[in-house]
Amino acid sequence: MVEGGDGTAENIAHVESFLRAFDSRWPSEEELAALLSADVRFVERPNLVNPAGGERDAQAIRAGVDAARKLLAWQRYDVRDHVAHGDVVVTRMRWSGELAIDAGPWASGTRLSAWCVAHYRLRDGRIVEIEQHDCYDPPAPPAG
Repeated sequence: MVEGGDGTAENIAHVESFLRAFDSRWPSEEELAALLSADVRFVERPNLVNPAGGERDAQAIRAGVDAARKLLAWQRYDVRDHVAHGDVVVTRMRWSGELAIDAGPWASGTRLSAWCVAHYRLRDGRIVEIEQHDCYDPPAPPAG
C-alpha cells in the first residue's frame, strides 16, 4: 500500500534497493554510502540471535556487514509488502540464510529463517533510521 504522492514510491524503491544489496551478496562501501545517511541509526529489537537487541550507528552497521560476510554463506530477503507514508516505509519480509561457520550452538550449514518487520525512515533519499523486529523459526540443522 502506498499513500499519497509525497515521495513514498521513491522511498519504497530506495528500501527495495537496500534489501537487494544484501540479497545473495554483500553491498560495497559505495552502495552503503548511497543508501544510508552518514548519521544512520539501526535498532534491533530482542530476538533469537540477539536476545538483548541493540542499537548501531553507521560505523557499527558497517562492522556488522563485515562480520556477516564471514558468518553467512548466503542470505535472502523475500519482501511480502510495504506500507508507506511520507518519509516512513514499513516492510514485511521473510529472511533466510545459511551459516558458513559454526556460531554459538549452531553448526556450519545450519539454516536460519525469520519473519521480519522493519521500519525505515528516510531523509533526502537515504535511510536515516531502521528499526527491525525479527521473529525466528527454529533453526534447521545442516543437511547430511
